[in-house]
Amino acid sequence: MATNGNKDLHILIVGAGTSGLLIAQGLKKANISFSIFETETSTTYQTRPREWGMTLHWGSSHIASCLPIELANRIHEAFADPTQDQASATGLSVFNGETGERIFEIAADKPCRVSRRKMRNLFSEGLDVQYGKKFTSAVVGDDDKVRVTFEDGSTATGHVLVGCDGAKSRVREAIVGTEAAKLTNASVSMFNFPYKFDADLAKRIRNMNPLFITSIHPSHGTMFWLSIQDVPDPSDPATWTFQVLQSWLDSSVPDDVDLSTLEGRMSLFKRRTEEYAEPWRSAGRAVDPATVLPLDKGTFWEKAAKWDNKGGKMTLCGDAAHPMTPHRGQGLNNALQDAANFVAAMRKAHGSPEKGQDLKQAVDEYDAEVLERGVLEMNISLKQTLFIHDWDTLMQSPMVKMGLRQAEKGTQSTS
Repeated sequence: MATNGNKDLHILIVGAGTSGLLIAQGLKKANISFSIFETETSTTYQTRPREWGMTLHWGSSHIASCLPIELANRIHEAFADPTQDQASATGLSVFNGETGERIFEIAADKPCRVSRRKMRNLFSEGLDVQYGKKFTSAVVGDDDKVRVTFEDGSTATGHVLVGCDGAKSRVREAIVGTEAAKLTNASVSMFNFPYKFDADLAKRIRNMNPLFITSIHPSHGTMFWLSIQDVPDPSDPATWTFQVLQSWLDSSVPDDVDLSTLEGRMSLFKRRTEEYAEPWRSAGRAVDPATVLPLDKGTFWEKAAKWDNKGGKMTLCGDAAHPMTPHRGQGLNNALQDAANFVAAMRKAHGSPEKGQDLKQAVDEYDAEVLERGVLEMNISLKQTLFIHDWDTLMQSPMVKMGLRQAEKGTQSTS
């Protein structure tokens, strides 16, 4: 049920995504007992059809504090291209989608693209993840422990529950209530899917930038993004997989487009593609019309506020604590810091949970920092999303002014 550790403190982790797994590794490294639960079955966890990349930059410094050195030394295995030298990229390019002209370079600290699936596989090594455990409720009992119940009727008991179960977190609902936990639509939508191109086009795309190239169209503000997702054979570009993403403000969709149908989605994708310069035009044309285009909505937790952690017994981490729109590439990096901070808080409280106050203070301090940082970045990322999809405001967007750097306290997010 749990890893070996000091039984005076037992942590319940709900969600075996990046943040949950990193917390588990950090607790294991600190010899603190834990159990980690995942909604998906062991099969669907590995075979789910959707896969995407994430941009790792400033958050990479938090990985080594949690992973054992033998895993930390293998972090390149999570890269979209394991042969990439993380120090080789210093900026990411943004182009005018109509002319192909480079507009600016996004400043970033040693950025690299990581695969969501590869990172989860690496972070899960050596962990006993309990799959098929769908969280339903949590209560603090008379024994001052938190009791979690799952859909299959099983239960688990520990000293702290940390919800790492994503943007639509059930743990967040349990802590703050269904209404307060609801997400707000950011009025932006996107197609996001993996695709392989022919060798010539694949090389053309990566020759422009080894990580990603993105363009904004002046006429309607649609963002067209191409990033490397998987490089199984560096010498054969035909084997490379790219992440293809188009995103737009909902108000820019033509009235004659029905995005509730697959045909309507492909129609919009192809229509917008024809308006782009190379290589985005060729990339969009190469997409098979039979490809299923998932339609995703950008969301954030507008109602985020100090939550009742039940005396230090329940808290949140990663997207469960601060779901944000993706256009500044901050979700993963903040989740990594959350995980490292949570482990540090548990190390601080380790050995004295019977006193109660030490554990409560540690979780209170963790919560306060996560909330302050999370709300700041949710607001900045929302501003980035809205500004980058409007040609008139593009050059005032946070990404132009801040790059991908971590926001500092006092940063203006709504000006």
